[in-house]
Amino acid sequence: MIECPSCKHSEFVGTLYCSECGTRLVHTALIGPGGGFIEFEGPDTNDGPPLGPGLAAGAIFGLRVMKTGDMVSLAGRDNYTLGRSAGSQAIVPDVDLDTYGAQDQGISRLHAEIRLDESGVHVVDLDSVNGTLINGKRIEPQQPHVLKNKDIVQLGHMQLQVISRIRG
Repeated sequence: MIECPSCKHSEFVGTLYCSECGTRLVHTALIGPGGGFIEFEGPDTNDGPPLGPGLAAGAIFGLRVMKTGDMVSLAGRDNYTLGRSAGSQAIVPDVDLDTYGAQDQGISRLHAEIRLDESGVHVVDLDSVNGTLINGKRIEPQQPHVLKNKDIVQLGHMQLQVISRIRG
């Protein structure tokens, strides 16, 4: 469960709007490993490669959808598939970008994977039809590529910005 920062009402993790007051939850903060909100305040303190699964206390990692500003939290696991859902699809991505018009933007059902390990955070294109770019440069499928804070990952035509911060 997560707590609305406006009215303190409890909602399920992944809920977009508070059912009590209507506050848009995904714009407010990222959801931390314990299910609570982690506010985005203060300056960046991590311009290097994001930390791996042994994230230091207070570390934040997520993706900002550039077109809307929405934040997608990636906390608590060491890998996430990115893509879009389809009604008859048996396998669904961990991060479903269908909410942001994924199909119209050329995102495959299982487009890419984000991996966190001891050496940092990597993106891997999963042989998607329209490819994956990092800061405007196409990456080879099935090859991990290091991501840094503020990098722009483009899946098809959708741009996502890497957000990596250490609270302190």
